[in-house]
Amino acid sequence: MIIDGKKIERKEKFFVRNPYNNEIVGMVGIADRKDIENALTLSYHRKKDIPGEERVRILRDSAERIKREERDLAQLISLESGLCLKDTLYEIDRVCKTLEASADSVYEIEKDISKKFVKGENKNPELQVITEPLDLVVGITPFNHPMNQLVHKIGPAIAAGSSIVIKPSEKTPLSAIRLVEILHETGLPSNMVNLITTNRPLEFLDYVLESRKSEMISFTGSVYVGKYIARRMAESGNELIKYVPELGGNSPFIILDDAELSLAAEMALNAFGNSGQRCTKIKRILLHNEVAHEFICAFLELTKKIRYGSPLDEETNMGTVINEGAAIEIEKRVNEAILDGANLLYGNKRTGALYSPTILDYVLPISRLVVEETFGPVAPIIRIGSLEEAIEIINLSNYRLSAAVMTQSKEKAERIANALKVGQFNWNHHPSYRTEQAPFGGFRDSGNGEKEGVIMSAEGMRRIRTFYIH
Repeated sequence: MIIDGKKIERKEKFFVRNPYNNEIVGMVGIADRKDIENALTLSYHRKKDIPGEERVRILRDSAERIKREERDLAQLISLESGLCLKDTLYEIDRVCKTLEASADSVYEIEKDISKKFVKGENKNPELQVITEPLDLVVGITPFNHPMNQLVHKIGPAIAAGSSIVIKPSEKTPLSAIRLVEILHETGLPSNMVNLITTNRPLEFLDYVLESRKSEMISFTGSVYVGKYIARRMAESGNELIKYVPELGGNSPFIILDDAELSLAAEMALNAFGNSGQRCTKIKRILLHNEVAHEFICAFLELTKKIRYGSPLDEETNMGTVINEGAAIEIEKRVNEAILDGANLLYGNKRTGALYSPTILDYVLPISRLVVEETFGPVAPIIRIGSLEEAIEIINLSNYRLSAAVMTQSKEKAERIANALKVGQFNWNHHPSYRTEQAPFGGFRDSGNGEKEGVIMSAEGMRRIRTFYIH
Protein backbone atom coordinates (compact mmCIF):
# COMPACT_ATOMS: atom_id res chain seq x y z
CA MET A 1 0.00 0.00 0.00
CA ILE A 2 1.08 3.61 -0.47
CA ILE A 3 0.11 6.21 2.15
CA ASP A 4 1.53 9.73 2.53
CA GLY A 5 3.75 9.10 -0.49
CA LYS A 6 5.45 6.13 1.16
CA LYS A 7 5.26 2.41 0.46
CA ILE A 8 3.99 0.79 3.65
CA GLU A 9 5.14 -2.72 4.55
CA ARG A 10 3.12 -5.02 6.78
CA LYS A 11 4.01 -8.38 8.34
CA GLU A 12 0.66 -9.78 7.31
CA LYS A 13 0.65 -10.22 3.54
CA PHE A 14 -1.26 -12.00 0.81
CA PHE A 15 0.09 -13.73 -2.27
CA VAL A 16 -0.53 -12.59 -5.84
CA ARG A 17 -0.46 -15.56 -8.23
CA ASN A 18 -0.04 -15.94 -11.97
CA PRO A 19 -3.32 -17.50 -13.20
CA TYR A 20 -1.53 -19.39 -15.98
CA ASN A 21 0.83 -21.46 -13.80
CA ASN A 22 -0.29 -20.51 -10.26
CA GLU A 23 3.22 -19.28 -9.40
CA ILE A 24 3.57 -16.53 -6.81
CA VAL A 25 4.46 -13.26 -8.54
CA GLY A 26 4.21 -10.94 -5.54
CA MET A 27 3.37 -10.48 -1.87
CA VAL A 28 1.36 -7.44 -0.78
CA GLY A 29 0.66 -6.05 2.66
CA ILE A 30 -2.82 -6.29 4.20
CA ALA A 31 -4.09 -2.94 5.46
CA ASP A 32 -5.55 -2.80 8.95
CA ARG A 33 -8.16 -0.32 10.19
CA LYS A 34 -5.46 2.09 11.33
CA ASP A 35 -3.98 2.15 7.81
CA ILE A 36 -7.38 2.81 6.24
CA GLU A 37 -8.25 5.56 8.71
CA ASN A 38 -4.81 7.13 8.23
CA ALA A 39 -5.20 7.13 4.44
CA LEU A 40 -8.69 8.67 4.64
CA THR A 41 -7.66 11.33 7.17
CA LEU A 42 -4.48 12.39 5.38
CA SER A 43 -6.21 12.60 2.00
CA TYR A 44 -9.23 14.43 3.46
CA HIS A 45 -7.11 17.12 5.12
CA ARG A 46 -4.69 17.62 2.22
CA LYS A 47 -4.70 21.20 0.96
CA LYS A 48 -6.47 21.36 -2.41
CA ASP A 49 -4.26 24.12 -3.79
CA ILE A 50 -2.24 22.57 -6.64
CA PRO A 51 -2.38 24.92 -9.65
CA GLY A 52 -3.95 23.59 -12.81
CA GLU A 53 -0.73 23.83 -14.79
CA GLU A 54 1.05 21.64 -12.22
CA ARG A 55 -1.67 19.00 -12.37
CA VAL A 56 -1.42 19.03 -16.17
CA ARG A 57 2.34 18.54 -15.93
CA ILE A 58 2.02 15.59 -13.54
CA LEU A 59 -0.54 13.88 -15.77
CA ARG A 60 1.44 14.41 -18.97
CA ASP A 61 4.79 13.43 -17.43
CA SER A 62 3.23 10.27 -15.99
CA ALA A 63 1.82 9.36 -19.42
CA GLU A 64 5.27 9.78 -20.98
CA ARG A 65 6.92 7.73 -18.24
CA ILE A 66 4.39 4.92 -18.62
CA LYS A 67 4.88 4.93 -22.37
CA ARG A 68 8.63 4.51 -21.88
CA GLU A 69 8.06 1.58 -19.52
CA GLU A 70 5.24 0.01 -21.52
CA ARG A 71 6.88 -3.39 -22.05
CA ASP A 72 7.72 -3.87 -18.37
CA LEU A 73 4.32 -2.65 -17.25
CA ALA A 74 2.47 -4.84 -19.76
CA GLN A 75 4.45 -7.85 -18.56
CA LEU A 76 3.60 -7.02 -14.94
CA ILE A 77 -0.12 -6.91 -15.77
CA SER A 78 0.15 -10.19 -17.69
CA LEU A 79 1.87 -11.89 -14.76
CA GLU A 80 -0.81 -10.99 -12.24
CA SER A 81 -3.89 -11.16 -14.49
CA GLY A 82 -3.13 -13.93 -16.99
CA LEU A 83 -4.01 -11.60 -19.88
CA CYS A 84 -1.80 -11.94 -22.93
CA LEU A 85 0.82 -9.31 -23.79
CA LYS A 86 -1.17 -8.14 -26.81
CA ASP A 87 -4.06 -7.27 -24.49
CA THR A 88 -1.90 -5.67 -21.80
CA LEU A 89 0.09 -3.57 -24.29
CA TYR A 90 -3.26 -2.29 -25.55
CA GLU A 91 -4.19 -1.54 -21.95
CA ILE A 92 -1.02 0.50 -21.40
CA ASP A 93 -1.88 2.53 -24.49
CA ARG A 94 -5.32 3.27 -23.01
CA VAL A 95 -3.73 4.26 -19.69
CA CYS A 96 -1.60 6.85 -21.48
CA LYS A 97 -4.58 8.16 -23.46
CA THR A 98 -6.63 8.47 -20.28
CA LEU A 99 -3.90 10.44 -18.53
CA GLU A 100 -3.60 12.73 -21.56
CA ALA A 101 -7.38 13.18 -21.71
CA SER A 102 -7.37 14.01 -18.00
CA ALA A 103 -4.69 16.65 -18.58
CA ASP A 104 -6.70 18.13 -21.45
CA SER A 105 -9.75 18.52 -19.22
CA VAL A 106 -8.07 20.46 -16.39
CA TYR A 107 -8.51 24.01 -17.70
CA GLU A 108 -12.03 23.32 -18.95
CA ILE A 109 -13.03 22.08 -15.49
CA GLU A 110 -11.67 25.22 -13.82
CA LYS A 111 -13.44 27.71 -16.10
CA ASP A 112 -15.74 30.25 -14.47
CA ILE A 113 -19.26 29.10 -15.40
CA SER A 114 -21.16 31.88 -13.61
CA LYS A 115 -22.41 33.55 -16.82
CA LYS A 116 -24.20 30.34 -17.77
CA PHE A 117 -26.63 30.94 -14.92
CA VAL A 118 -27.35 34.65 -15.49
CA LYS A 119 -30.35 35.40 -17.73
CA GLY A 120 -31.82 38.66 -19.00
CA GLU A 121 -30.71 42.25 -18.49
CA ASN A 122 -31.35 42.40 -14.76
CA LYS A 123 -28.12 41.07 -13.24
CA ASN A 124 -28.75 42.33 -9.71
CA PRO A 125 -27.81 40.68 -7.45
CA GLU A 126 -24.66 39.39 -9.06
CA LEU A 127 -23.81 35.76 -8.56
CA GLN A 128 -20.68 33.68 -8.70
CA VAL A 129 -20.88 29.94 -9.24
CA ILE A 130 -17.91 28.32 -7.54
CA THR A 131 -16.60 24.88 -8.48
CA GLU A 132 -13.95 23.35 -6.25
CA PRO A 133 -12.43 19.90 -5.63
CA LEU A 134 -14.21 17.45 -3.39
CA ASP A 135 -12.25 16.82 -0.20
CA LEU A 136 -12.20 13.05 -0.61
CA VAL A 137 -13.19 10.48 -3.22
CA VAL A 138 -12.98 6.74 -2.52
CA GLY A 139 -12.35 4.52 -5.54
CA ILE A 140 -12.64 0.73 -5.80
CA THR A 141 -11.52 -1.11 -8.94
CA PRO A 142 -11.74 -4.69 -10.32
CA PHE A 143 -9.17 -7.08 -11.78
CA ASN A 144 -10.03 -7.12 -15.47
CA HIS A 145 -8.11 -4.00 -16.60
CA PRO A 146 -6.06 -3.52 -13.45
CA MET A 147 -4.13 -0.40 -14.39
CA ASN A 148 -6.66 1.13 -16.77
CA GLN A 149 -9.53 0.78 -14.29
CA LEU A 150 -7.39 2.54 -11.70
CA VAL A 151 -6.36 5.40 -13.96
CA HIS A 152 -9.98 6.05 -14.97
CA LYS A 153 -10.56 7.13 -11.37
CA ILE A 154 -7.17 8.59 -10.45
CA GLY A 155 -6.73 10.63 -13.67
CA PRO A 156 -10.05 12.53 -13.30
CA ALA A 157 -9.40 13.02 -9.56
CA ILE A 158 -6.06 14.70 -10.30
CA ALA A 159 -7.68 16.76 -13.06
CA ALA A 160 -10.38 17.86 -10.62
CA GLY A 161 -7.84 18.60 -7.88
CA SER A 162 -9.53 16.13 -5.51
CA SER A 163 -7.91 13.68 -3.14
CA ILE A 164 -8.64 10.00 -3.71
CA VAL A 165 -8.14 6.87 -1.62
CA ILE A 166 -8.27 3.89 -3.92
CA LYS A 167 -8.36 0.13 -3.42
CA PRO A 168 -7.47 -2.13 -6.36
CA SER A 169 -8.62 -5.73 -6.64
CA GLU A 170 -6.76 -8.14 -4.38
CA LYS A 171 -6.26 -10.30 -7.48
CA THR A 172 -4.23 -7.64 -9.36
CA PRO A 173 -2.66 -5.07 -7.01
CA LEU A 174 0.90 -5.05 -8.39
CA SER A 175 0.30 -2.84 -11.43
CA ALA A 176 -1.82 -0.49 -9.31
CA ILE A 177 1.06 -0.03 -6.88
CA ARG A 178 3.45 0.67 -9.73
CA LEU A 179 1.09 3.26 -11.26
CA VAL A 180 0.87 5.23 -8.01
CA GLU A 181 4.66 5.00 -7.60
CA ILE A 182 5.11 6.53 -11.07
CA LEU A 183 2.69 9.36 -10.22
CA HIS A 184 4.71 10.19 -7.10
CA GLU A 185 7.98 9.93 -9.02
CA THR A 186 6.69 12.59 -11.43
CA GLY A 187 5.80 14.98 -8.60
CA LEU A 188 2.33 14.06 -7.33
CA PRO A 189 1.91 15.57 -3.85
CA SER A 190 1.66 13.19 -0.91
CA ASN A 191 -1.89 12.12 -0.02
CA MET A 192 -3.48 13.32 -3.25
CA VAL A 193 -3.61 9.59 -4.06
CA ASN A 194 -3.41 7.01 -1.27
CA LEU A 195 -3.52 3.33 -2.21
CA ILE A 196 -4.90 0.64 0.10
CA THR A 197 -4.21 -3.06 -0.48
CA THR A 198 -6.09 -5.87 1.25
CA ASN A 199 -7.51 -9.29 0.51
CA ARG A 200 -10.47 -8.53 2.77
CA PRO A 201 -12.49 -6.26 0.51
CA LEU A 202 -15.74 -6.34 2.49
CA GLU A 203 -13.91 -5.26 5.67
CA PHE A 204 -12.46 -2.32 3.74
CA LEU A 205 -15.89 -1.45 2.33
CA ASP A 206 -17.64 -1.62 5.68
CA TYR A 207 -15.10 0.69 7.29
CA VAL A 208 -15.01 3.19 4.43
CA LEU A 209 -18.79 3.32 4.06
CA GLU A 210 -19.17 4.21 7.74
CA SER A 211 -16.69 7.08 7.44
CA ARG A 212 -17.97 10.66 7.43
CA LYS A 213 -14.97 11.89 5.44
CA SER A 214 -15.70 10.60 1.93
CA GLU A 215 -17.91 12.69 -0.36
CA MET A 216 -18.05 10.28 -3.27
CA ILE A 217 -17.79 6.54 -3.76
CA SER A 218 -16.71 5.47 -7.25
CA PHE A 219 -17.01 1.72 -7.71
CA THR A 220 -16.40 -0.55 -10.69
CA GLY A 221 -17.28 -4.19 -10.26
CA SER A 222 -20.07 -6.71 -9.91
CA VAL A 223 -23.78 -6.00 -9.54
CA TYR A 224 -23.82 -7.93 -6.26
CA VAL A 225 -21.15 -5.77 -4.63
CA GLY A 226 -22.53 -2.59 -6.22
CA LYS A 227 -25.90 -3.19 -4.59
CA TYR A 228 -24.20 -4.18 -1.33
CA ILE A 229 -22.45 -0.79 -1.27
CA ALA A 230 -25.74 1.03 -1.85
CA ARG A 231 -27.38 -0.85 1.06
CA ARG A 232 -24.46 -0.27 3.41
CA MET A 233 -24.36 3.43 2.58
CA ALA A 234 -28.01 3.69 3.62
CA GLU A 235 -27.53 1.59 6.74
CA SER A 236 -24.59 3.72 7.89
CA GLY A 237 -26.36 7.04 7.32
CA ASN A 238 -24.30 7.90 4.23
CA GLU A 239 -27.10 7.39 1.71
CA LEU A 240 -26.77 10.94 0.36
CA ILE A 241 -23.09 10.65 -0.54
CA LYS A 242 -22.56 10.73 -4.30
CA TYR A 243 -22.32 7.17 -5.60
CA VAL A 244 -21.01 6.27 -9.06
CA PRO A 245 -21.39 2.51 -9.70
CA GLU A 246 -20.13 1.08 -12.99
CA LEU A 247 -21.44 -2.45 -12.82
CA GLY A 248 -21.99 -5.45 -15.07
CA GLY A 249 -23.04 -5.76 -18.67
CA ASN A 250 -24.63 -8.29 -20.97
CA SER A 251 -23.79 -6.63 -24.27
CA PRO A 252 -25.77 -7.84 -27.30
CA PHE A 253 -24.27 -7.82 -30.78
CA ILE A 254 -27.11 -7.81 -33.33
CA ILE A 255 -26.48 -8.98 -36.89
CA LEU A 256 -29.38 -8.19 -39.21
CA ASP A 257 -29.99 -9.68 -42.64
CA ASP A 258 -28.50 -6.64 -44.43
CA ALA A 259 -25.24 -6.66 -42.47
CA GLU A 260 -21.80 -6.66 -44.07
CA LEU A 261 -20.95 -10.16 -42.89
CA SER A 262 -17.17 -10.12 -43.27
CA LEU A 263 -17.02 -7.03 -41.07
CA ALA A 264 -19.54 -8.57 -38.65
CA ALA A 265 -17.35 -11.67 -38.27
CA GLU A 266 -14.30 -9.52 -37.58
CA MET A 267 -16.21 -7.45 -35.01
CA ALA A 268 -17.54 -10.60 -33.33
CA LEU A 269 -13.98 -11.51 -32.29
CA ASN A 270 -14.50 -8.84 -29.64
CA ALA A 271 -16.12 -11.61 -27.57
CA PHE A 272 -12.64 -13.05 -26.97
CA GLY A 273 -10.62 -9.87 -26.38
CA ASN A 274 -9.18 -9.48 -22.87
CA SER A 275 -10.15 -13.15 -22.46
CA GLY A 276 -13.78 -12.03 -22.61
CA GLN A 277 -13.35 -10.17 -19.31
CA ARG A 278 -14.71 -6.72 -19.98
CA CYS A 279 -18.16 -5.44 -19.05
CA THR A 280 -18.82 -4.18 -22.59
CA LYS A 281 -17.52 -7.25 -24.43
CA ILE A 282 -19.97 -9.17 -26.62
CA LYS A 283 -21.88 -11.51 -24.32
CA ARG A 284 -24.47 -12.72 -26.86
CA ILE A 285 -24.80 -12.58 -30.64
CA LEU A 286 -28.34 -12.16 -31.98
CA LEU A 287 -28.03 -13.50 -35.50
CA HIS A 288 -30.65 -13.26 -38.25
CA ASN A 289 -31.53 -16.67 -39.68
CA GLU A 290 -31.18 -15.45 -43.29
CA VAL A 291 -27.45 -14.80 -42.94
CA ALA A 292 -26.58 -17.29 -40.19
CA HIS A 293 -24.71 -19.86 -42.27
CA GLU A 294 -22.50 -17.35 -44.07
CA PHE A 295 -21.68 -15.45 -40.88
CA ILE A 296 -20.90 -18.57 -38.84
CA CYS A 297 -18.54 -19.89 -41.51
CA ALA A 298 -16.61 -16.61 -41.56
CA PHE A 299 -16.62 -16.29 -37.76
CA LEU A 300 -15.40 -19.85 -37.21
CA GLU A 301 -12.57 -19.41 -39.69
CA LEU A 302 -11.32 -16.31 -37.82
CA THR A 303 -11.80 -17.85 -34.37
CA LYS A 304 -9.79 -20.95 -35.23
CA LYS A 305 -6.79 -18.70 -35.93
CA ILE A 306 -6.75 -17.43 -32.32
CA ARG A 307 -3.73 -18.77 -30.51
CA TYR A 308 -4.45 -19.10 -26.81
CA GLY A 309 -1.99 -20.14 -24.13
CA SER A 310 0.95 -18.63 -22.24
CA PRO A 311 0.25 -14.92 -21.60
CA LEU A 312 3.93 -14.00 -21.97
CA ASP A 313 4.34 -15.62 -25.40
CA GLU A 314 4.49 -12.82 -27.97
CA GLU A 315 2.46 -14.95 -30.41
CA THR A 316 -0.41 -15.59 -28.00
CA ASN A 317 -3.68 -13.84 -28.88
CA MET A 318 -5.56 -14.79 -25.72
CA GLY A 319 -4.40 -15.68 -22.21
CA THR A 320 -6.28 -17.02 -19.22
CA VAL A 321 -9.26 -15.80 -17.24
CA ILE A 322 -8.50 -14.51 -13.74
CA ASN A 323 -8.36 -17.89 -11.97
CA GLU A 324 -9.34 -21.53 -12.26
CA GLY A 325 -12.58 -21.00 -10.34
CA ALA A 326 -13.73 -18.47 -12.92
CA ALA A 327 -12.86 -20.86 -15.77
CA ILE A 328 -14.77 -23.69 -14.09
CA GLU A 329 -17.87 -21.48 -13.78
CA ILE A 330 -17.69 -20.53 -17.48
CA GLU A 331 -17.32 -24.19 -18.47
CA LYS A 332 -20.30 -25.08 -16.26
CA ARG A 333 -22.55 -22.49 -17.89
CA VAL A 334 -21.53 -23.59 -21.39
CA ASN A 335 -22.34 -27.21 -20.53
CA GLU A 336 -25.71 -26.15 -19.12
CA ALA A 337 -26.49 -24.33 -22.39
CA ILE A 338 -25.57 -27.46 -24.36
CA LEU A 339 -27.91 -29.53 -22.20
CA ASP A 340 -30.62 -26.97 -22.94
CA GLY A 341 -30.17 -27.60 -26.66
CA ALA A 342 -27.35 -25.31 -27.78
CA ASN A 343 -24.98 -26.60 -30.45
CA LEU A 344 -21.27 -26.38 -29.58
CA LEU A 345 -19.46 -25.19 -32.72
CA TYR A 346 -15.98 -24.65 -31.30
CA GLY A 347 -14.03 -24.72 -28.05
CA ASN A 348 -15.19 -25.47 -24.50
CA LYS A 349 -11.74 -26.76 -23.57
CA ARG A 350 -10.22 -25.91 -20.20
CA THR A 351 -6.84 -26.40 -18.54
CA GLY A 352 -6.73 -24.71 -15.15
CA ALA A 353 -7.56 -21.02 -15.70
CA LEU A 354 -7.00 -21.33 -19.46
CA TYR A 355 -10.32 -21.57 -21.28
CA SER A 356 -10.51 -21.73 -25.05
CA PRO A 357 -12.43 -19.34 -27.32
CA THR A 358 -15.88 -20.93 -27.52
CA ILE A 359 -18.80 -20.55 -29.95
CA LEU A 360 -22.28 -21.98 -29.45
CA ASP A 361 -25.26 -21.80 -31.81
CA TYR A 362 -28.99 -22.04 -31.05
CA VAL A 363 -28.55 -20.82 -27.47
CA LEU A 364 -31.86 -20.33 -25.72
CA PRO A 365 -32.56 -16.72 -24.60
CA ILE A 366 -33.40 -18.05 -21.13
CA SER A 367 -30.12 -19.96 -20.73
CA ARG A 368 -28.06 -18.85 -17.71
CA LEU A 369 -25.14 -18.41 -20.08
CA VAL A 370 -26.84 -15.35 -21.61
CA VAL A 371 -29.21 -14.26 -18.85
CA GLU A 372 -26.38 -13.62 -16.40
CA GLU A 373 -23.12 -11.88 -17.21
CA THR A 374 -20.70 -14.61 -18.27
CA PHE A 375 -17.23 -13.12 -17.84
CA GLY A 376 -15.16 -15.14 -20.27
CA PRO A 377 -14.31 -15.89 -23.93
CA VAL A 378 -17.67 -17.26 -25.04
CA ALA A 379 -19.72 -16.23 -28.08
CA PRO A 380 -23.28 -17.56 -27.64
CA ILE A 381 -25.43 -17.24 -30.78
CA ILE A 382 -29.16 -16.68 -30.40
CA ARG A 383 -31.10 -17.00 -33.66
CA ILE A 384 -33.61 -14.26 -34.57
CA GLY A 385 -36.08 -13.77 -37.40
CA SER A 386 -36.56 -10.01 -37.15
CA LEU A 387 -35.40 -6.77 -35.61
CA GLU A 388 -38.46 -6.80 -33.32
CA GLU A 389 -37.57 -10.25 -32.00
CA ALA A 390 -34.04 -9.07 -31.22
CA ILE A 391 -35.37 -6.11 -29.22
CA GLU A 392 -37.78 -8.34 -27.31
CA ILE A 393 -35.04 -10.83 -26.37
CA ILE A 394 -32.53 -8.17 -25.35
CA ASN A 395 -35.02 -6.37 -23.15
CA LEU A 396 -35.52 -9.54 -21.09
CA SER A 397 -32.18 -8.67 -19.47
CA ASN A 398 -31.92 -6.00 -16.77
CA TYR A 399 -28.45 -4.87 -17.94
CA ARG A 400 -28.28 -1.60 -19.86
CA LEU A 401 -24.59 -0.89 -20.41
CA SER A 402 -23.80 -1.28 -24.10
CA ALA A 403 -25.00 -2.80 -27.36
CA ALA A 404 -24.19 -2.83 -31.07
CA VAL A 405 -25.85 -3.62 -34.38
CA MET A 406 -24.57 -4.54 -37.82
CA THR A 407 -26.88 -3.22 -40.52
CA GLN A 408 -26.75 -1.02 -43.62
CA SER A 409 -29.74 0.96 -42.36
CA LYS A 410 -29.24 3.96 -40.08
CA GLU A 411 -32.97 3.97 -39.46
CA LYS A 412 -32.83 0.43 -38.07
CA ALA A 413 -29.77 1.26 -35.98
CA GLU A 414 -31.47 4.29 -34.44
CA ARG A 415 -34.65 2.32 -33.85
CA ILE A 416 -32.76 -0.38 -31.92
CA ALA A 417 -30.69 2.16 -29.97
CA ASN A 418 -33.81 4.04 -28.90
CA ALA A 419 -35.60 0.82 -27.95
CA LEU A 420 -32.72 -0.51 -25.83
CA LYS A 421 -31.62 2.77 -24.19
CA VAL A 422 -28.20 1.51 -23.15
CA GLY A 423 -25.41 3.79 -21.96
CA GLN A 424 -23.40 3.47 -25.18
CA PHE A 425 -24.44 2.07 -28.54
CA ASN A 426 -22.38 1.29 -31.64
CA TRP A 427 -23.62 1.05 -35.21
CA ASN A 428 -21.45 -1.22 -37.40
CA HIS A 429 -18.88 -1.82 -34.69
CA HIS A 430 -18.62 -3.97 -31.57
CA PRO A 431 -20.22 -2.83 -28.29
CA SER A 432 -16.89 -2.24 -26.49
CA TYR A 433 -15.87 0.76 -28.56
CA ARG A 434 -15.58 3.99 -26.58
CA THR A 435 -13.45 7.10 -26.33
CA GLU A 436 -11.86 8.10 -23.02
CA GLN A 437 -13.52 11.53 -22.92
CA ALA A 438 -17.09 10.48 -23.74
CA PRO A 439 -19.71 9.79 -21.04
CA PHE A 440 -19.63 6.14 -19.96
CA GLY A 441 -22.01 4.17 -17.76
CA GLY A 442 -25.25 2.26 -17.76
CA PHE A 443 -28.66 1.91 -16.18
CA ARG A 444 -30.62 -0.62 -14.09
CA ASP A 445 -28.24 -3.44 -13.11
CA SER A 446 -25.43 -1.73 -15.02
CA GLY A 447 -25.48 1.48 -12.97
CA ASN A 448 -27.56 4.33 -11.63
CA GLY A 449 -27.10 6.73 -14.53
CA GLU A 450 -24.09 8.53 -13.03
CA LYS A 451 -21.38 8.75 -15.66
CA GLU A 452 -17.70 8.02 -15.93
CA GLY A 453 -15.53 8.96 -18.89
CA VAL A 454 -12.75 11.42 -18.11
CA ILE A 455 -14.69 14.68 -18.50
CA MET A 456 -17.86 13.79 -16.62
CA SER A 457 -15.93 11.86 -14.00
CA ALA A 458 -13.70 14.86 -13.27
CA GLU A 459 -16.67 17.24 -13.23
CA GLY A 460 -18.40 14.91 -10.78
CA MET A 461 -15.43 15.18 -8.44
CA ARG A 462 -16.03 18.92 -8.02
CA ARG A 463 -18.34 20.66 -5.54
CA ILE A 464 -20.60 23.46 -6.86
CA ARG A 465 -21.56 26.44 -4.68
CA THR A 466 -23.36 29.71 -5.50
CA PHE A 467 -22.24 33.04 -4.00
CA TYR A 468 -24.69 35.95 -4.33
CA ILE A 469 -23.38 39.53 -4.26
CA HIS A 470 -26.02 42.04 -3.09
